[in-house]
Amino acid sequence: MQAKSVMSTDIVTVDPESDVTSVAQTFLDHRISAAPVVDQNGVVVGIVSEGDLIRRVRPAQRSSWWLALVADPTAKFVREHGTRVRDIMTPTVISVGTDMPLADIAAILESNSIKRVPVIEEGRLVGLVSRADILRGLAALGYSQDHPLPEDHEIREKVVQLIKQQTEAWMGSMKVIVANGEVHLWGAVESKEDADAVRVAAESVVGVDKVHNHLSV
Repeated sequence: MQAKSVMSTDIVTVDPESDVTSVAQTFLDHRISAAPVVDQNGVVVGIVSEGDLIRRVRPAQRSSWWLALVADPTAKFVREHGTRVRDIMTPTVISVGTDMPLADIAAILESNSIKRVPVIEEGRLVGLVSRADILRGLAALGYSQDHPLPEDHEIREKVVQLIKQQTEAWMGSMKVIVANGEVHLWGAVESKEDADAVRVAAESVVGVDKVHNHLSV
């Protein structure tokens, strides 16, 4: 199984010129803890995380509720330490290609002590792979008891496209993994109706043998 089989494609990115306040609010709105920093040419120039924001407030604290403080335009922190993403991001970007095996990605994450890595194709950001994505991919292989088939990636693209077209669920909070024609749905949706709609969409794609619904509401 490769990066393209598990990567997130609905990616929240930030601009290097964005201010800390807006980035903190973006993290809160999308319930994420990090985002690639992409310039006007679509090139990844860094990574900014919740930790980068929190360290600007109080190094001893690591709780996500500090994001609310950073996001408050009236906060003392903003008045005294307001800055841009380019000032606090990690500029050295470790990335992988779409065809890199999960085992190699896991080794990269482990050796560099990072939680996620951008997926780059022809110099452009096309996805994001996290430690959780790798675990879900391995879990899918465990269910299938076999190696993934070449057509699994095509099935996955069709499932994702149909979910986007026919449901109101946000792909940024979900993950679709396909192994040997079996679809695994991970993540969270707003309601049971959304979960059912996503499952039905996956089941209706030609080539899907079975759908494993791990979605939470």
